[in-house]
Amino acid sequence: MRLRILLKTDTDEMILLYRHRIVSLIKEALTKSDKDYKEFLYNGKIAKPFTFSLTFPILGFATKKISIDKNFEIEDKVALIKDGFVNLFISSSDYRFMILLFTGLKKLRTFNFSYDDCMLVDGKHINLEVKQISVLNEKVIKNDFAVFKTMSPIILETMHGDEPIPFSDNNRFEKELNEVMDRILRSETVRSFGLKRKLKFEPIKMSQKVIKHTLKGFREKTGKPIMYLTGNVGIFKLSGDPEDLNMIYKIGLGNRTGQGFGMLEILK
Repeated sequence: MRLRILLKTDTDEMILLYRHRIVSLIKEALTKSDKDYKEFLYNGKIAKPFTFSLTFPILGFATKKISIDKNFEIEDKVALIKDGFVNLFISSSDYRFMILLFTGLKKLRTFNFSYDDCMLVDGKHINLEVKQISVLNEKVIKNDFAVFKTMSPIILETMHGDEPIPFSDNNRFEKELNEVMDRILRSETVRSFGLKRKLKFEPIKMSQKVIKHTLKGFREKTGKPIMYLTGNVGIFKLSGDPEDLNMIYKIGLGNRTGQGFGMLEILK
């Protein structure tokens, strides 16, 4: 199931360091509809049955002071958005999650992207208004391969997240990708059993991209405001069992999918 949520900023700006706040938006919406489910989903490190991508028409960039929290202030680019509209795409294999999210967003109406002294731009707050929620048509993969395009970068890391694995490292990337997706699919929050067949990854038009990201736990542990992740973006062919491919299409590919990475669109 796929949703498109049309959001409106009140400043016509968007911080590029946004993923952790979109996670907070999802948490807040789930709390509005079913607090127990939200606590279950975010109580510990369990696989999240969804991924997301945020897109917006950029008119340009401006460098401004961003207060990440009371301890960290950085200078970074802020996107200037045409008419202030952004599109949040969310995909999931779990209908319960999506129905609760849909219901919660309807109740929420507005979300404080900035709060207290956190995520301020030149000392000003950014707020998001939920303007429209649409259910999108979902494609079905019937063959043992599909050609995908990334809607958000694919992150693949070693077990402890201390080393990125680029798509150009062919054998290692494919091996780790199989291990990661088998582990995610085995989670009770996804489908409780692993890959039915080994995945084969074939880049068609791929490149690497460095993404700035932040999490409260990371800042507290490292004393640094942001982390730099190596992502993989572009077009690729993925072969495997059709059931596995359809599940990957729904939940995303790679690590950190619940943080807004690895969302895919089917080209053919």
